[in-house]
Amino acid sequence: MNARLGLIGHDISYSKSPLIHRYMGKKLKIELTYDLLEVEADEIPDLIDELRHGIYQGFNVTIPYKESMIQYVDQLTPKAKLIQAVNTIYMKNGLVIGANTDYDGFEGLLEKNNLNVKSKNVYILGSGGAAKAVYHVLKDLGANVSVVTRNIAHKDDYFEHVIEYRDINPESVDIYVQATPIGTYPDVNVSVLTREEVEGKTVIDLVYNPLETQIMKDSKKGIGGISMLIIQALKSEEIWFEQEIELTDQLMKQLKEVILDE
Repeated sequence: MNARLGLIGHDISYSKSPLIHRYMGKKLKIELTYDLLEVEADEIPDLIDELRHGIYQGFNVTIPYKESMIQYVDQLTPKAKLIQAVNTIYMKNGLVIGANTDYDGFEGLLEKNNLNVKSKNVYILGSGGAAKAVYHVLKDLGANVSVVTRNIAHKDDYFEHVIEYRDINPESVDIYVQATPIGTYPDVNVSVLTREEVEGKTVIDLVYNPLETQIMKDSKKGIGGISMLIIQALKSEEIWFEQEIELTDQLMKQLKEVILDE
């Protein structure tokens, strides 16, 4: 089996996704290439055409196109429709399908870290495509969720409870989920919150490069996004290759080593 895949995004040279997929290609005995496709929005239709014509067999989607990608697909999976964001694209029965495996990735991250969010006050920092997937996982698991945005005037009615950063009361926060690109390499010393706002708290940062971001360093317990990255990637492969992939502890360890040893 041959597969040409790619990641659609902007400013994505830091991405570790090619390392994961190339490693898995060898493991699954699939002749696989995985391209970083840094494109402007007006170039996306050309990539979708290449998918339709079999030049590509599938795409992942990242910042800033997870939400806007919806307009380019023919059909959404139930999760993608619920979340209103797409991070995986493939062809099925002649249709371009948009799926969301970020949900599985974040759910898996919580499980891997034995983090129980039921009845906890969880504050999501950011309101983009990744935040929407996180929001639904947390709601499904019984958390009390607040979404924090920079400008309440532009708030998304999608979320039930939205506040501005200045309105955060750290005393009421159990867990922060950092779902913005802030703190991503090379801007590793930047944080969306002050040390005073996060000290003593658990912080889940979806950023995975660097492994320990500034906001994680400032927190009591910091959990990075590397396991979410791996889980969502494997879920995408299950869709593209139509086979189940068992994520054993050994495979997780191997994939983390592949990412870290680059």
